Amino acid sequence: MDTQDFLKPDSLERNSFLWSEARLVVAAVALLLGGVPPLRFLLPMVGLYGLVGMILTLAWVISGAASAYLLYRWFTGGKVLFGAHEPLDMGAFFVSAVSGINLGFTGLMGSNFGMLIFSGRVLFGITALVYLASAAYLWRRWSISGKKIF
Repeated sequence: MDTQDFLKPDSLERNSFLWSEARLVVAAVALLLGGVPPLRFLLPMVGLYGLVGMILTLAWVISGAASAYLLYRWFTGGKVLFGAHEPLDMGAFFVSAVSGINLGFTGLMGSNFGMLIFSGRVLFGITALVYLASAAYLWRRWSISGKKIF
């Protein structure tokens, strides 16, 4: 993909949405694992610990940027999602946006504020289910709308 194509609003919107969808699923898995990023389980070798940390930090910052971009597009696009003003659309979208921005701050600050506020296995499990439900709902609405969000 040419970098000029990547920077076009439609491509940025699509890629930000896809990244956010994947992030919701990965974050749900992490919460079900007790708040540990799955990458830590996939690459547990001590020698790779620094590399894994850098990859996670970069992914978290990208998550924040993608969510901020989607919020910007929503705001400048008349606050409409999938061609409508549906409460469930808004709820699922804000779950995605807030969790992504939280991870962005985690990458920049080194501390996950959401996990500090909502700690505990039960809350992690409930949050994981909300993330998975939001991801599935957003995916369905995106697909039905012809893969257009705003």
